[in-house]
Amino acid sequence: RIVRLAFQIEAMRCECCQSAALLMRRRPLDEAELEECARLDDALAEAHRVLKSTVARVTLSRIRRRSQAR
Repeated sequence: RIVRLAFQIEAMRCECCQSAALLMRRRPLDEAELEECARLDDALAEAHRVLKSTVARVTLSRIRRRSQAR
């Protein structure tokens, strides 16, 4: 489930980049909408970072517990 969530976050970031590219082609440029897109991408990047970090900590914790149980 976690891997699927990580892929979904990456997919949303990709869609955000595609939207930003479309916005950049529009004239006049809607800077407010482009800024919203950038903030969304930043939030998704942070969520992805936190998710990966948490998964790494949980994995290490499980490895340590298994090692100690032996």
